[in-house]
Amino acid sequence: MTTLARMRALRFLLVSTVLLAIPVTAWMLHKGYVEVPARFNPWAPLDIAEKPGVFTRMKLQRLGELPPAACYAWLDTAGVRHTPIADRHETESCGWHGATRLSALGGVRLSSPAPLACPEVAALALWERHALQPAALVHLGSRVSRIDHLGSYACRNIYGGSYDRRSEHARANALDVAAFRMADGRTVSVLKGWRKGDVVPMPLEALFLREASRGACPFFSAVLGPEYNAAHRDHLHLDLGVYRVCS
Repeated sequence: MTTLARMRALRFLLVSTVLLAIPVTAWMLHKGYVEVPARFNPWAPLDIAEKPGVFTRMKLQRLGELPPAACYAWLDTAGVRHTPIADRHETESCGWHGATRLSALGGVRLSSPAPLACPEVAALALWERHALQPAALVHLGSRVSRIDHLGSYACRNIYGGSYDRRSEHARANALDVAAFRMADGRTVSVLKGWRKGDVVPMPLEALFLREASRGACPFFSAVLGPEYNAAHRDHLHLDLGVYRVCS
């Protein structure tokens, strides 16, 4: 056998071994024969204490595929205050299924209860715990006590109708966050506090807002803020739609 033939045979053997190992490893993970941290196991249940990982959004999607009662139970375990609501079908493309009215994420109240799809609430709970509060403590030395929002459900197209595609708000699958009330009494608004990334020195409130925005990306499909376009100059848009954008 020539050297070239041996190299081709070795390459074939290596590729075949890898291709065989992938499904075998996946099967062993699924059956629980291999122990790995939950955040690296796509079949492990979503856990409120779990730090974000590559499978976080996959687990949130899977949570949405379960019966609504199972998703509501997850929220209850996570300490979310909410009230399940009946399905609503306003038009063929507007309404919600398996939604709940969110009042508070643990100790963080919403400025007003908001109807939201259950997985969207789960994503908000993870964001509040793993990104929002840590950013607040690091940059402002105080916890967030209230989230002021501009709404969750609205039967409309994106950007208020200037495009033909429906907004995720039309499925109660998005929340527009306008400001944060801190435990020490301060209010940090997106409109007044946001600064572009080239500002030096960056005010602490702006650092907090930017980190809160970036920290939402592991949990949500779309995170849109003031630097995305003028329509988002006064809020952070957080949704679990099919389009992946992190501005």
